[in-house]
Amino acid sequence: MLEAVRLIETASSKESRLVPDNEKNALVIGLGIGTTPAALIAHGIDTTIVEIDPVVHELATKYFHLPSNHTSVIDDAMYFVGKALVAGPDHYSYDYIIHDVFTGGAEPVGLFTEGFLAGLRDLLKPDGVVAINYAGDLSLPSASLVVHTVRSVFPQCRYFREDASLIQSSSSGSKKMAPDFTNMVMFCRKSSDAFGFRDPVEADCLGSQARRYHLLPKHEIQASYFEGRPGDGELLVLKAGHTQRLEADQKESAIGHWRIMRTVLPDVIWENW
Repeated sequence: MLEAVRLIETASSKESRLVPDNEKNALVIGLGIGTTPAALIAHGIDTTIVEIDPVVHELATKYFHLPSNHTSVIDDAMYFVGKALVAGPDHYSYDYIIHDVFTGGAEPVGLFTEGFLAGLRDLLKPDGVVAINYAGDLSLPSASLVVHTVRSVFPQCRYFREDASLIQSSSSGSKKMAPDFTNMVMFCRKSSDAFGFRDPVEADCLGSQARRYHLLPKHEIQASYFEGRPGDGELLVLKAGHTQRLEADQKESAIGHWRIMRTVLPDVIWENW
């Protein structure tokens, strides 16, 4: 779904579809196995990958066929963004930014602070798009905190989850905040113009059946879902040095992720591993 940054268009930006992918560039923060950056590279987009762990880059290249024709930066993303901001837009300016730093139920909290996200906003070109992946329990106050922080930085955002919501309503109409672990992607622009997604064509899918099904975001979450949560009034925006609220929920979120992973492979695999 992160690759859907290529599908975003507004009333004023449809002409940008005339700009070929090989004249665009992208910054990817967090590599994982490299699925999204590999797709951007395959579309001809000049891609820079910032990954703090050299072993992650090595394994993505060796076992998951990450193409070599990209700019690799093995460094802390906070340092890279700070350096890029000092150098200025003549040296660092991007059509697309992918923020994908999930680490198994916990996140590097500094990369979700208002200051860091503002840095990403300033690295976007005027019509640029950022996609921020948040994997966690959306019923926890930390999810609301992250969304509020993102909204404080970017004037226009839409939120999508990877699967249909299991949240039910009580007889009174209020939401039951049962555990709700999922991947949520926040698509944001530095412009306040409303935006949508064009329908993908076959070339967008790169011959992948999974992309044919998952590329276009389907399950939208309204911003109002994150309003009026217990604990929301404590801290609406995540700032550097004040990240305790997000950190406090990470243990519970990590346990939720572990429960899900236990359904992916049989017990004997985990026990031997």
